[in-house]
Amino acid sequence: MKNTITKIESFYVRVPLGRPLKLGAIEIPDRHYVIVRIYDEAGNVGTSYGLSRNAPVAEVVHNNIIPIWKGKSLDNHEELYNLTTKANVCLGTNGIFFRALSLFDCALYDLLAIRAKQPLYKYLGGESKAIPTMLVGGYPTSNETEETLAAEMELYATYNPAGVKIASTTDAFKDGERLRICRKYLPKSIPLMIDCVWGQTDAKTYAIEVQKWEDLNMKWIEDPFLTDDYENIRYLSENTKIDIAVGDEQSGYLNMLRLMDQGKINVLRLDATVCGGVRTFIKIAKAAYQRGIPVACHVFHQLHLHLACAVPGVEIIEYMLPESDIESYQRLWDNDLVLENGTFTPTENPGVGTAWNEEFIIRYKE
Repeated sequence: MKNTITKIESFYVRVPLGRPLKLGAIEIPDRHYVIVRIYDEAGNVGTSYGLSRNAPVAEVVHNNIIPIWKGKSLDNHEELYNLTTKANVCLGTNGIFFRALSLFDCALYDLLAIRAKQPLYKYLGGESKAIPTMLVGGYPTSNETEETLAAEMELYATYNPAGVKIASTTDAFKDGERLRICRKYLPKSIPLMIDCVWGQTDAKTYAIEVQKWEDLNMKWIEDPFLTDDYENIRYLSENTKIDIAVGDEQSGYLNMLRLMDQGKINVLRLDATVCGGVRTFIKIAKAAYQRGIPVACHVFHQLHLHLACAVPGVEIIEYMLPESDIESYQRLWDNDLVLENGTFTPTENPGVGTAWNEEFIIRYKE
């Protein structure tokens, strides 16, 4: 088989949202995705996409990654990956470079599985299975009422998800009121989560409010503090019955080990498009499994579904319904997976299996 990488692309697609979003200090007027594509000489194409967070991710792919990989053999991808990390060591083990490398690695594994004519989970040695899926919504708005929040919860309940996660206002008392409304309108069997968007600074004060939520069937509290604030994370973990889940949009194998070992988290949140790519996701997830810490994936359900089918301990993925109007990624492809009884099951299409909406991508490409 022809093994040479002949072309690599990286570009942005800015997709409108129905309404601007605000998560703590983070303002999201639209969704800004970066797409990476890798071509081989046989005409196969591997593709990945992720959130740029308005950072120059595509430029890093062009300047720091393409010169090392273009024209090289796919047979040497492990060696080339290690060379790329060493050549860019001055940029650190977290941040924009690793986001770029992660997306490149995800596109690479899509290509490798396509070349093998296998779905990604099978290429990685996994087995097809239905993966529990939680729904994400409840982003706070200025005009939110009990009625609007109730309607959202009632909609989610019809899908029988593995959980429902709402976003924090960063006001713990107000979040408690909102969680009680959600609990009122969700079946008791569906657990709640809350994404605290790194909005807290004092675990001792926050724990007092969090303890009041322990009767709400909370599955976890997510990202309450900055990811490397191990002291506050550990204190909260040790002073509430609710699990603490941390790791969203973070990278680096050693960073994740410190988070687990020093932060004493109960659930590791992991995203292959940020943590170092498919290969590093697998490495980190195995370390979590050895520690008895379950992995929950961040967004990108199509990709993470395959990894959940291939890696022990990856227990749950997440999804945002199109009608929730908090994501735009459904517009990037022609068809989506079907959410059945709160689970997704992978198709047998080669690679990740995404059918890209090229017309839409061209229209919104920057």
